[in-house]
Amino acid sequence: MPKQFLDLVGRRTLLQDTVERISELIPDERIFVVAPPEHRALIHEQIPKLRGDHVVVEPYPRGNAAAIGLAMAALHAFDPDAVVAVLPSDHLVERRERFRTVLIAATAAAEAGNIVTLGIEPSSADTGFGYIEAGAKLALEAPADVFAVERFIEKPKREAAEKMVAAGGHYWNAGMFVWRAATVLDAYREHLPKTARVLAALEDAHGTERYEAVLSEVWEETDRTTIDYGIAEKATNVAVVPADIGWHDVGSWQRVAEIVAGTQNWSPDDTVAVDSSGVYAWVPGKVVALVGVHDLIVVDTGDALLVTAKERSEEVKAVVDRLRQEGREDLL
Repeated sequence: MPKQFLDLVGRRTLLQDTVERISELIPDERIFVVAPPEHRALIHEQIPKLRGDHVVVEPYPRGNAAAIGLAMAALHAFDPDAVVAVLPSDHLVERRERFRTVLIAATAAAEAGNIVTLGIEPSSADTGFGYIEAGAKLALEAPADVFAVERFIEKPKREAAEKMVAAGGHYWNAGMFVWRAATVLDAYREHLPKTARVLAALEDAHGTERYEAVLSEVWEETDRTTIDYGIAEKATNVAVVPADIGWHDVGSWQRVAEIVAGTQNWSPDDTVAVDSSGVYAWVPGKVVALVGVHDLIVVDTGDALLVTAKERSEEVKAVVDRLRQEGREDLL
């Protein structure tokens, strides 16, 4: 299953975690989820309180500008004055109170007409993320500072990343946004007019029997691009809230292991370790016994078992390629 639907850190799935962390601020009836059609049943299984018509189905991938726009059309039809938080569900956030404070500050900036992004305080000069450079502080009544965005920087080389982190005022771009639905739809009309015409047609058909037919007819006409490149990097009313929220991108098994295990051993249930350290074992329902092993990742999915050194965990793609070459489609 996609990682959003997995319980990787022993509490709840990443999707459930995303919903739970906003539950103090957002009523259940105002939560929407955007997903492809094959995930609809999983979403309702994991979030049973979600309204049936609040799963916005993306027919097939066209880039996240189209997917987010699809949700904005539904939300604007639901509430024309809505302020919306766009929150990817494959992240972990450790500092939940701080996250909610940042979200409230971002809402204040959105209500003032800004397209707002949350900028993650960088813990290192990581070259795997894009960066946001903050400019002047905005004069707002908000519980956290908000700054105008000077520019977005694509994933930099190591030297450039080190300079930005050393200079301060630069933040990782985690793809989390807050805006008025009406504000961002105006931005679509200005910067992605093809997609805007599609969204207008979908909003007009929302809640009617025509909706599915219209969606099928017009979806291919959307721009195939990202929200960052298509909207955020072109708009002039973009702001950033620095977010020291204990954020983690769950991009690999090694990253998950670093989050929950560190130098200790970890498994969802029980671990018995002898002269062992740094082992992440995702083996639900079993006691994991470790003897004389270090820095391993073990993942048991029922029909397959992965054992890899931490630093080589991303090479699991080579196993997939080998299985495909050998015609083992039953395992893919």
